[in-house]
Amino acid sequence: MGDNDPTLTQAAEPETTPERAGKYRIAGRIGQGGMGIVYRGTDEDLGRTVALKFLPPELAGNSEAAHRFLREARAASALDHPNIGTIFGVEETADHRRFIVMAFYEGRNLHERMKDTLHPIGPEEALSIAGQVARGLAAAHANEVVHRDIKPSNILITSQGVVKIVDFGLAAMVDAEQLTVAGTRMGTPAYMSPEQALGKTVDRRSDIWSLGVVLLEMLTHERVFRAEAMQGVLYQVVHGEIAGLGRLQQPLRGVVARALDREPEKRWQSANDFLEALEGLSVTLPELKAAKVPRRIFRLAVVLPVAAILLAVLLGGGVYYGKLRGPGKVAGAPRSSSVFDKYRQAVELMRRWDKEGNLERAAALLAENVKADPTFALGFARLAETQRLRYALSRDQKALDEASRNAEEALRLRPELAPVQVVWGRVQALRGNNDLAMASFERAVKIDPNDADALLAIARQYERLGRLADADAAFRKAGVLEPDGIASHDFYANFLYRQGRFGDAIREWQTALRLAPDHLPDLVNLGAALVETGELDEGIAVYKKVIELKPTAMAFNNLGVVYDRLERNTEAVEAFHRAIEMTPDSYLFEGNLAVAYWNIGGLGDQAQQTFTRAIELGEKVRRENPRDAEVQKYLASYYARTNNQSLALQRIETALTLSPNSPDTQATGAQVYELLGQRKKALVLAKRAMELGFPRKRLEQEYPEVAHLLPESR
Repeated sequence: MGDNDPTLTQAAEPETTPERAGKYRIAGRIGQGGMGIVYRGTDEDLGRTVALKFLPPELAGNSEAAHRFLREARAASALDHPNIGTIFGVEETADHRRFIVMAFYEGRNLHERMKDTLHPIGPEEALSIAGQVARGLAAAHANEVVHRDIKPSNILITSQGVVKIVDFGLAAMVDAEQLTVAGTRMGTPAYMSPEQALGKTVDRRSDIWSLGVVLLEMLTHERVFRAEAMQGVLYQVVHGEIAGLGRLQQPLRGVVARALDREPEKRWQSANDFLEALEGLSVTLPELKAAKVPRRIFRLAVVLPVAAILLAVLLGGGVYYGKLRGPGKVAGAPRSSSVFDKYRQAVELMRRWDKEGNLERAAALLAENVKADPTFALGFARLAETQRLRYALSRDQKALDEASRNAEEALRLRPELAPVQVVWGRVQALRGNNDLAMASFERAVKIDPNDADALLAIARQYERLGRLADADAAFRKAGVLEPDGIASHDFYANFLYRQGRFGDAIREWQTALRLAPDHLPDLVNLGAALVETGELDEGIAVYKKVIELKPTAMAFNNLGVVYDRLERNTEAVEAFHRAIEMTPDSYLFEGNLAVAYWNIGGLGDQAQQTFTRAIELGEKVRRENPRDAEVQKYLASYYARTNNQSLALQRIETALTLSPNSPDTQATGAQVYELLGQRKKALVLAKRAMELGFPRKRLEQEYPEVAHLLPESR
């Protein structure tokens, strides 16, 4: 069998390429998987590129093939993970041909990457790819889905280096009836597990075997099982020697050998177990010996800054609503005037969510609304927004779960409403589902190009994706549409701050404060911008004013950061303690205190104990929401500073996978790798952060141990 061993169910190629499929214009064929042909298309409504997967014509009338095709859509659409290809939905052509709409990723599959003999895959890259596949499989298995056809051509590597598992055409739900043809084996011979080759029932451990074969091929650059005919390959899988395994050094050999044990009971029993083993490796092939990461001895000369000053921005934005009209003029308004009156009251309260009690009162009114009228989609959407904000303020996982449920109900009721799409998208963004969030924001802007809230939402998403010019334009347009809106100025100011345009940010926040002089979050943000321009005394004065008006943990934290920069260490420690007293479960405040202790006396007992506490709190947040790139990157920093190399690398790689185009994540990654002694990788990430828009001045202020690696600016 050759390098392009087909899946056994693969059908013949079509003779012609269709020009259209509903609203999708088809540009050409991408490839052919086990149960379908994939085309590149353009969604003409949203203007985005997608991948469209059709059943081959000769299988279209085959009920079993159609069943398996829909099984793929159901299986994959239930999976939401950065290492699994995104499914947008299933649609149908005018002649009743069903197709799956999938995200299109620039890049190439692993089979093509492995053929690049000029730049062969090195051990570090092989382990990184295998680790990302293992993360995706862990998510699939947690949802009771077994892939059953893991092979190089079903592993995509995007242009950002993120690995995506695709083609769940053979996927089966664990314990569900197997969709197989009597006497056949479903899968690709060279990557089948022995039990799959023998036609036995398979489970998640079969995927672990297949990934083990793929990893061994990446490490040795040769096929593991080969023969002239399919039956010969199957015999090799069940009985033959596992080629190349003996060339690996321990402990890598033991890790791979366990994945390739022919008895499933002796293999790694879960993808997470396999992943942890891969991440724990420190010795691989002989040529990797020289690249073994040294343990870095920290010196007091290295400045370890506390986390950047916090802005009072709530994970993608606060609340923004345009001027409310009467119920007869609002799309989606309820028929009952009493329900609409409560809705109006709730919206007014949410405009000033920063005032004590407003958010709770708004949530209560909206809960009454949807109970009185279960068809009121806008009521569900705004209720979801109150819960999203509550989660952003408290990290209460229950609030996020409630927000998800209510946003989904709003979407089910009225998907054609822009506010519904915005709220659902913001919840998805909070969960780290950036593809889904972007699709929802794009839909909202198409529904109403002049909806300022939709523009603010998509602008923030553009920023996350590194599309800074698009973000700036969308923020500006929102400001033109609603010049008197507090949120439009606040959102744009936050963007300007993150881009290092501190003077412009100050002007925007000053405008917002003229509209609402008692808006404490904007006062906090103004103080942050003043500090970044070097106006430290002015920044301290603003924070003291905030504390005088209403003591907040964020104000005390930011005051501590300023004191730290001024090397007023005792005052910094005291301010962080006050922040922690008010918010005892904040991993970030604990982490800042730990670094302040470190700056005073190195990694002594106080610093170590406080880092331990920060890690405990951060890990709790990570377990509740593993796709939160922010907590992943801060945990990586804490682990790096406490000499836990393995977990530091694991967390930062996860953060970079979740948020590959975030300049902040790239900058933190550079810091972590430098602290661990991996200077080459640190320099790559530092340059990448700046390419994505991270200002050099900010890099020098917040990450001095990274900034000194860069050449002098001219």
